[in-house]
Amino acid sequence: MKKILLILFFCLSNQLSFSQDFKKVDQIIKYYPEIQTIEQLAQKINYDFKNSNLEKVRAIYTWIGLNIKYDYMLFNSSLLRHPEFIAYNDEHDLDWIKRRKIKEVAQSTFEARKGLCTGYAYLFQRICNLMDIPNELIYGYTRTSFRDIGYIPKTKNHVWNSVKIDNRWLLMDLTFGSGYMYKDVWQKKFNQDYFDASKDFIKLTHFATDSKWNTYLDQKNLQEFCLDPFFKNAYLKSNIEIIKPTVGEIVINKKEKIRLSIKKLPNVDNIRYSYLHDDKIYDARIDNKQEQTTDIYFKNPKRDTSLHIYINNELALEYKVKIL
Repeated sequence: MKKILLILFFCLSNQLSFSQDFKKVDQIIKYYPEIQTIEQLAQKINYDFKNSNLEKVRAIYTWIGLNIKYDYMLFNSSLLRHPEFIAYNDEHDLDWIKRRKIKEVAQSTFEARKGLCTGYAYLFQRICNLMDIPNELIYGYTRTSFRDIGYIPKTKNHVWNSVKIDNRWLLMDLTFGSGYMYKDVWQKKFNQDYFDASKDFIKLTHFATDSKWNTYLDQKNLQEFCLDPFFKNAYLKSNIEIIKPTVGEIVINKKEKIRLSIKKLPNVDNIRYSYLHDDKIYDARIDNKQEQTTDIYFKNPKRDTSLHIYINNELALEYKVKIL
């Protein structure tokens, strides 16, 4: 019994020191001097955190999150560009062209201190490669707001990263880790939730097109993914499981209330909501009478809008609402 308790204590102690180490890593990176080249940055991180590949990866994630800004103007102009055509002789030639393009985008992102998702992901990969840390790019789709519910994109619109440490793949999204878009303005905010993000979370917000990563994440098909409600971080934190509606657009008549049914959870007692067209925050009516489910009721908005659901005061879930 003493041995078991000792092992448990040791494991818990390791977990605590592990999280504290990340705080130390973040603090060190926060006060890094001006870095002139990608190679210089890789060398400094490699030296400062030489005992741990995990700390190196965290340092790269934090430096990019604190120093690179999303280029929304470039994003808008890229929508107007014609597709890029690549001329090549064989697969080896094509692979070389792709690797050169990745290095060029990583370099331009580093120099400008801003870029698109490709810039974030390629820069992260470039630094990992300089440190010989195994990594892969993951291409696919993502959604950035409730407005994307029901929209099925024709081409891939996002790229994120994975790194292999101690025979385990860590998933991360450097773009989402550096901030978010609000009313077409980039809000810079370091977010560590996308460092070593759980598969359960990533599969709700990202769709991988490569069969390897699609299988790894155990994903739905693309159409089902695009029809889902829009999930936020707090959704997973609350351990909610939706029974209905499982699609992201709620269709009701003007006299109906909106009802959300979830598997019964005793710790969810603070659910509030708002509508896009209304500045007010309302308390939802929670019905716990059923044995297996909890029903949550929202007033009828009387018009087409979007429903934003807060669990324990944190935005967790968003739906489109259509009134017949």
